[in-house]
Amino acid sequence: MRKFAGLVLSAALALTLSACASEEAVPQPTSGDNAHVIVTDEKYAQIATETEAGIAAANESLSASDLTGRVNGPARAYRTAQLQLESLLGDAYDLDPILVTTEGAPVVSGTAYPRTMMTTVPPRDGKNLATLSVWSQNGPRGNYHLWADVELFGTGNLPEIVSQLSDAPGFPEVDAADYAVDPTQVLAQYARYNGTREQQSIQFSPDDPLYTQIAEQQDAFVQSLGDLGTAATDFAVGDGGLRGVATASGGLVVVGEMTYQVRITKTNDAATLRIGGQIGAMYEEGDDSAMLEIDQQGIANYATTVAFYVPAAGAGSVVEVIGSSQPTLISVENVAGD
Repeated sequence: MRKFAGLVLSAALALTLSACASEEAVPQPTSGDNAHVIVTDEKYAQIATETEAGIAAANESLSASDLTGRVNGPARAYRTAQLQLESLLGDAYDLDPILVTTEGAPVVSGTAYPRTMMTTVPPRDGKNLATLSVWSQNGPRGNYHLWADVELFGTGNLPEIVSQLSDAPGFPEVDAADYAVDPTQVLAQYARYNGTREQQSIQFSPDDPLYTQIAEQQDAFVQSLGDLGTAATDFAVGDGGLRGVATASGGLVVVGEMTYQVRITKTNDAATLRIGGQIGAMYEEGDDSAMLEIDQQGIANYATTVAFYVPAAGAGSVVEVIGSSQPTLISVENVAGD
């Protein structure tokens, strides 16, 4: 009897455990507020495929209207100017490829607007360096669009970037105290650094490729003018704001537009001062023989997007310039004398 009673007790215990396990196995309802990825890989692939098709169509037609709404912001403004120069100069102008990847893992800033999404693109199609695609969704009813195409200055200088889930606002709703410097001030300080050629209150990695390229361009203008005129360059922050994502180290990668205006002033009234190349072609809407003949002052307006790594607080105070788009000539003016 004892053995039987023991078997009955064991069986009852087993049945009780089995019932508990069965209850736990039933799927439980979950809240719709659970954190989830903001852009799935499949959705990103669709966005990138549509963007890639628009870029290819515009390259073929040399018309920015074929870019569709998947390319906007600085990227669209630059491509419009580049397509114009390609149509005017032909073989004398190299249309820089815009590359997107349809298979990349999207990194999203968070729920705050404007939302940023970034993907890295390996070198191909004539590119020597990897590029960073910067996408933006400006509002809840807007589509993600390619906002900037940034060439990285080295393969190892991009910090590991990470996505925020749907439970975090992310950039731009961040606390400046969490970073080595205020991320909202980085672009303005970099513009001043280029204008003065002296480090500002925010320190940047010295002599980055973009800074060096623009400085050489400025010096070349001055040297070529001789005693016919002077050249000065004014730098400013573009009006498109900043885009940014978090890094695994607690910092940020932020991207913004810097514009600069080269003002060439004629100082010898008896002389004729002509500027050719891209400036002449864009002003005259002609080929590589076109010239801008300056009345009093010629103004060449350029723009570029710049990517920075802003370290976390306590991780060093130097902001690294990690990449930029190629500076693009946007427009040309000829200012007449009084």
